[in-house]
Amino acid sequence: MVKVADDWVCRSCNPDAVDTSDAVSDSRTPSPRPAALNDLPTTDSGSVRKADAMKWLDSLDEPTADELKRAFIPKPNGFTGSTYPTSISNIRITGDPAFIETVAGLLKPIQDLEGSGTRVEINLQQTEDRDSGELTGNYALYLSVADRA
Repeated sequence: MVKVADDWVCRSCNPDAVDTSDAVSDSRTPSPRPAALNDLPTTDSGSVRKADAMKWLDSLDEPTADELKRAFIPKPNGFTGSTYPTSISNIRITGDPAFIETVAGLLKPIQDLEGSGTRVEINLQQTEDRDSGELTGNYALYLSVADRA
């Protein structure tokens, strides 16, 4: 859900809805990107073949900070259960510290979503070897946004 004017709009029902509560509305403010993922061919299991995924990835422009923030769909207050079947936005990145720090630097604009209406949820932790239980030296970064009560 996003606030448009003084109304709440379901963003998964209306993907053109843009949260304008904090935005300056002028011709320089970019609108959300169209999602071309739905147009990619998939296998019967729903996977996009590597060649198609690589072409798609190559066609993308780096988002502006505003585009990145507008693309996030927060988790509704009180939400429980799996986020997989929902349009809620979650980011999970795993890897060595240099990789995590490099990719996390691209996500800095998400911090701006922390405010009276939404909170940024961040979990940064060392990963553990499943067999031995020992810390691996690698990290997992989980990042999402949630509506405040």
